[in-house]
Order: sequence, then structure tokens, then C-alpha cells
Amino acid sequence: MRETGAGAVGAHARLIEDNLVLTCEAARLYRDGGFPGEPAVLDRLSRRVSGKTQALAEVFPGFPGRRPAPPHLFGGAAAFRDKQAAALSAPRPPGPPTWLCVSRDIRLSGNALFHVEDGRPQVLFETFRPQERHVVPGPGPGFLQVDETVAGEGLVFLLNSAGSFNYGHWLIDDLPRLRAVPLLQRLHPREPVTVALVSYFPHIDEARRRSIRLLLGPGVAIRFLDRDKTYLFPRLHHATPCSLPSTAKSPEALRFLAGRVRARTRLPRLLSSLRALGRGRAGRRLFVDRHPGRGRALVNREAVLAVLHGLGFEAFDPELADMRQQAVRFAGAEAVVGLAGAGMANTVFCAPGTPILHLVPEGWEDPFYAELAMACGQEYRAVFGPRTASDWPVHLYDFSIEAAELRAALAATGIR
Repeated sequence: MRETGAGAVGAHARLIEDNLVLTCEAARLYRDGGFPGEPAVLDRLSRRVSGKTQALAEVFPGFPGRRPAPPHLFGGAAAFRDKQAAALSAPRPPGPPTWLCVSRDIRLSGNALFHVEDGRPQVLFETFRPQERHVVPGPGPGFLQVDETVAGEGLVFLLNSAGSFNYGHWLIDDLPRLRAVPLLQRLHPREPVTVALVSYFPHIDEARRRSIRLLLGPGVAIRFLDRDKTYLFPRLHHATPCSLPSTAKSPEALRFLAGRVRARTRLPRLLSSLRALGRGRAGRRLFVDRHPGRGRALVNREAVLAVLHGLGFEAFDPELADMRQQAVRFAGAEAVVGLAGAGMANTVFCAPGTPILHLVPEGWEDPFYAELAMACGQEYRAVFGPRTASDWPVHLYDFSIEAAELRAALAATGIR
């Protein structure tokens, strides 16, 4: 008898879990650690490796584990600050290398890659990591149904991850892996390359399109895929992740990203620096703003702006600028203060030693920006403030920052 309802959902989840495979050999991916799961799971998967996927070239090396420098935290309740200080100071595990791979007869559904063997879905574990399954549904019960086969001349490179719909995750977790495209072009110099992306929303899709053009130039085609369809690729190139979910990011990947973007923005950065010198400053002081219609807005925005304007800060909403403009602003910043959100991912472009201060709702425990600071060699500094309950999801509640706490944090950071 066929199961229905919750029983059918559970049976399908077990089918997926029982047939997971590694993208390539465990010795290649996890020799030095960095597996995002329990050791018993790695032991089981070490004997289950995709037979239709081949590792072609290392994109980024693995990175060692490390203990972060203690964060500098201000505001909020002492108990929350202490909890965050302990969590953000905890040792971080090593990260695996990033590999350019090619797969044959592979499918994409629910943002995960999988083969079909004997009527069962063999999902590539690296595209379906446990910590990301709340946003990566993977193939559903109708996984045998193919909506479109993507074939034809040239090579297809799929660039996707659990957070591709969010600009900050796109910038940090996805974009660096475009380093694989020149490697692919060297392996196949006569074949054109198309970068394939799962489509989400018009504004983020356009931002992703422009950022690819900034990094790679006009020499590659770009195609967006319907996230509700199942695609079959007779041949597909893809890269394993360059970050560990909620624990660590590849310093080498972020150095590549920052270096590549700086190289592509030399002239506008020079002009921006000359304008700053004309104002008698080494660079701009940026307040990274956020439109209140997106949630997580400052309840006492005017009071915070009064403090920051008095110190020469200019408000800047990254969503109103393209990636080139954002990179130029952050690369030339003398100091950055900003609201927790995707815009602060642009601190990857800041010069070493730039003072950076995050304004964060109390209760926010996402380590993304602390991890980013660690990978970029920056100190993590944050001011917490109480949240205001609303109809938004909890992580988007508005919040306030006490002016006295902000002044203390700025002074401790050396901003006067």
C-alpha cells in the first residue's frame, strides 16, 4: 500500500538520505577535516562516491582550523553579550578545498544535484548539506520527471548554493567560485562557457548578472534556470563549496574575490580617492543603511544618524548601487558602521585595518559577519540593541541602538 501524508514525506526523506553520495573521494575533499556532519556519516559516505562525477582541478585549497580573536561587543544585556562572545570565540574547524568537477547525466531539482541509479536519486551531498536543507528542498517525489534537458554546444557551469537568493551569501559563498571558469576555459579553450544560475527574484537576479560580468567580463553567456523545474544535463561543470555552513569561510576564496574586484575597479577607485583627498580625508566614513521596508530597521534612526553625522559619516544604501559602485565605496572607506544585513558583506572589499562596526539586534546569533571578519583578517565589533516585536519574522524585527553605547563603541574603535 502506498504511503500518504506525513508517512510519504518521511519515506521520501529516508530515500534521499539512504542514497546520498559524495561528489568525489573523501580523501580529496575531507582529508584534513571540514566535513559538515557527524563522523559516522562521513564514514558511511566514504564508501558512496558519485560514479558519474570527476574532479578536474582544485579551485581553492583547504584552510586550517583556527581560534578567532575575541570579539568587541557593546550594548544589549550582559548575558547575551557573554553568550555571543563565547560562541564567536570558539575554535573553528578546518575547511575543505574547493574542486571544479564535471558530472554526466546529472539532474538539478530543488537546488540540489543528483543522478538516478536503479530508479533511486543519488544526491550529491555537497549540494545538500544538513545545515542548509531548510532552504534546499532537494528532489521531490517526482524526481524521475524531467522538465527540460540542457544540451547543445559549449560547456555549462552551474553556480548555486543554499543562499544564492541573498546578496550577502551570493557575494561571499558563490561569487568566488567563478575562479573555476578560467580553469575550465584553459581545459577546453575552444568551447564557449555558459554560467547557469537558479532564478529567484528580478532584482537579485540582475545583481548577480552584473556581478558575474564584473568578474568575468563579456566572454561568457549567462542563463537563469526556473527553480521549480527539474533539469537534466548530459554534461555539467560545477564547483564544491568554498565555505562551511555557519562555521567558516575560505580566506583564499575571499582574497581572490577582493583582488579580482579591486583589479576591475582601479579607475573608479582612483577617482574616488582623489575626491576624498579634495575633502581633506583619506576616505569616506560610511554608514551602511537599510530601507525600512525590508525589515530589521532602526527604530531610533534619527538619533543614530545624529551621532554618526557628527563624526562625518555618510549614509549609503548598497541596494541602490550595483556591485561595482558598492566595491568602490567600501574599498575607499576610512571607516564603516552598518546595520546587520547583506550590505555589510561588502566589507570584504575594505582595506586591511579599516574600522568596521556592526549594529545588530539583540538576539541575533548568526555568525556570518564574524566569520567574514575572521577570514578577512578583520576584528569583529558589534553594538547590540533591543528588538521591537512586529508582524515581521523574528530575524527581521526592527531594533534600536542606544546613542551612549554607540559612542562608546566608536571611541573604542578609534573613530572620533
